[in-house]
Amino acid sequence: MSGRKKNGQITPIEKMEMQEVCAYRPKSGSMVSSIPCCRTLHDKFCFKLVVFLAVFVLDAVDLVSDWLLYADVAGAEEGLVYGPPEDVIRYLLLTFSIIGSLTFTFEIINLWWEIFRDDPWIDVDLLSAITVWIEDVPQITINVVIVACREEAISYFQLVKASVIIIGAVIRIIVSLVRYCGKKARHDLQCARVNPESRRHVVYRVFIMIALILTLGGAITIFMFTQSERNPDGSLNFKIPHSVVEGEYDDQKYFQDVNIFFAHELFDWDSTSVTSAEQLNLVRLFKINDIKNEKIDRTIKIQYDTATGPTKVVIWESDVSGSMQVKECFTMDRSGKTITIGTNCATYISAPFNQYVLKFHYIKPSVPSLIFGDIKYNIKVQYSSSTNCETPNFVINNNLKDRSKNSKVAALHYFRVGKGTNQTNHVIQSGANPVEFYHSKSLEDIIDVWKTGFAYCKSTGSQAPHLDTSIAVLCN
Repeated sequence: MSGRKKNGQITPIEKMEMQEVCAYRPKSGSMVSSIPCCRTLHDKFCFKLVVFLAVFVLDAVDLVSDWLLYADVAGAEEGLVYGPPEDVIRYLLLTFSIIGSLTFTFEIINLWWEIFRDDPWIDVDLLSAITVWIEDVPQITINVVIVACREEAISYFQLVKASVIIIGAVIRIIVSLVRYCGKKARHDLQCARVNPESRRHVVYRVFIMIALILTLGGAITIFMFTQSERNPDGSLNFKIPHSVVEGEYDDQKYFQDVNIFFAHELFDWDSTSVTSAEQLNLVRLFKINDIKNEKIDRTIKIQYDTATGPTKVVIWESDVSGSMQVKECFTMDRSGKTITIGTNCATYISAPFNQYVLKFHYIKPSVPSLIFGDIKYNIKVQYSSSTNCETPNFVINNNLKDRSKNSKVAALHYFRVGKGTNQTNHVIQSGANPVEFYHSKSLEDIIDVWKTGFAYCKSTGSQAPHLDTSIAVLCN
């Protein structure tokens, strides 16, 4: 029988013919010899050098971009909205960046021997298969995970940067396809059934092509993440660049109606009434946009007197010039659990009184370490029994649950208030309704507000301002 069997199996005669053809696998040519054009230049040193430098530059750009991404991640600080990614992401990125550096060095040396001596240390297909799966695929995967949760300020530079990632992936696929369509590659495919060496090379190339397709898919995903944003309804908006290098961030979706709130035992009716974070009485200090737009330090003084019956509270704020202005005053009836707004706040209480003084400082954005900047503060206390401006005997953190469990813990926390809520006062004063404190159950926690990036990831930023004891605070 000279033809194939109906079931597609090879006949004995065909097998013998194939064994003769495939008994010897020709030596693989170099990358230069697989280039279909310019065949008369294949043996020229200058042409070989150009090919070598082209591959070197392409791989070097890829390596540099990996390390630049790691530098961005490693240098990220916890600030407004954004902070450092999880440690596992940083360590994985570092690990694969190091692996990438080692494979880059080995590949370039191996490429030199392949092009100029036609005798590579390691088979090119095997080395490429190893490299693409232990370096390229993990790197692009980590890159996708990071970019999916990041905010990108679109600019023409950012557009070009994202495009280069795709172009690099496309070039690598085209180069691989050209090599795999060559005479020797077709010989390996034909002899894969009877020649183990040919079969191994076919497997190498299949794995390489799968990895390159995954890399291209990751590059396209990164492009989409960096050039578009997802609306709450799931639709996409592609961003239009407005500058050459530094684009603009859409920060108002994070900061609109977001305020700093203060919880302290001073504002609780009594220690026994607080059994959960939802029951804590909160005082609104100011909006993030206030200090962000004014770009000057902001001071809040909370003066109080508990010596003469119901607790009297006066709140002062610094204005744009830095001068302190009385803002609000009220009396807390702890037994009746009511608030009465006072008048003539400047003389509402007289010395000696106690006071807490909080000074806030806005840190301007610094990309990529602090994309939206940060807010830092320091606090001092002054008691009626002393003239000293002292460090408080309580700690402040961002967890209201800790405040509800320990009277020696106060809390600062970012919350968004509902639309239509009057954000002029420090307590809620709405028409004929009774005056009351804010409570977390009627506010939107910043954890739910700050969903970041295309994937709406959980915010890695701080939930409250950071304590900075170097900020000078004056009690008088």
